[in-house]
Amino acid sequence: MKILVANQTLDILAGSETYILTMATELKRLGHEVTAFSPQLGIIATKLEAIGVKCVNTLNGDGSHQIKPFNPVLEEAEGKFDVAICAHYEITKEIRRKFSKLPIIAVCHGIIHSNPKTGEIFPEHPVTDMNINQYIAVSEEVQNLLKSVYNIDSVVIRNCFDLERFKKEGKLKEKPETILVNSNYWGVDGEINDIIKDVAKHYDAKFIGIGANFVPTYETDLVIKDADVVFGMGRSVIEGVCAGKIGVVHGRWGTGGVITPETYKTLKLTNFSGRPVKGEGKLLSANEIIEQIDNAWNQKTVNANYAIIKKENDVKVVAEKLLAIANELIK
Repeated sequence: MKILVANQTLDILAGSETYILTMATELKRLGHEVTAFSPQLGIIATKLEAIGVKCVNTLNGDGSHQIKPFNPVLEEAEGKFDVAICAHYEITKEIRRKFSKLPIIAVCHGIIHSNPKTGEIFPEHPVTDMNINQYIAVSEEVQNLLKSVYNIDSVVIRNCFDLERFKKEGKLKEKPETILVNSNYWGVDGEINDIIKDVAKHYDAKFIGIGANFVPTYETDLVIKDADVVFGMGRSVIEGVCAGKIGVVHGRWGTGGVITPETYKTLKLTNFSGRPVKGEGKLLSANEIIEQIDNAWNQKTVNANYAIIKKENDVKVVAEKLLAIANELIK
């Protein structure tokens, strides 16, 4: 199958970007011919090119925005691709404008919203004035908003992770020795981070942070490997759980708490963001989080979490679901 994947940018290490990288890598591994499009090419595009995924930054074919070393022009005629998998409002519209009959699967990653004062449409807003063949929601929260606000039906297919990259290795230590923040959404200073520092102090553990406001790095798998507890939201915290660590949902929307087989059922509804299903979220105190970590600190929790992740979030499982939808659309 010839598949076009697209995103707002392929130049930052954030959620939808690493989703595209993970998915495209798996589709390529399965033998599909994959092309990636974004107006902004960078580190994610470099990773994709390294595995043989052609990356382009324009759909108009005139080569006016050539960026080396990437292939500058998407020259395929309409119908050359079999299906497109994309995210974000403008990107989805651009693909539909260029390919009027191409089946499009649009993945919605986050809260659907616009600025009521300016009318500005944010990237998560769905395309409603053009035909999109199938919408995918990464959580029930997004699915419900798509239906209630835009009357769009969607299918929930959760965030995907490469379990061969984020490997579950070793066993829990006697107590946490390294506390890791994995996030792009808050800085070193502030209440969110102070709470985590207090947790680290309690265990006399080393505190480290990676992300846009700490130390940006693609090698999150290597950093997580040496951590014991991972704080974050969305993909960032689940990467830790994939690797057999205790994950704590914590950030700008509030504290969702430690991920366990029981809490996974609720936390997944809002994509591990820390937002509650109802009402406003709040930050828990360090002592409240410590109590949760202590209660979950056993290998049984880690193994049970991994079993759920393998069933729900393994990229092999998610890719199969998307390809099944693609095949139906093509038919």
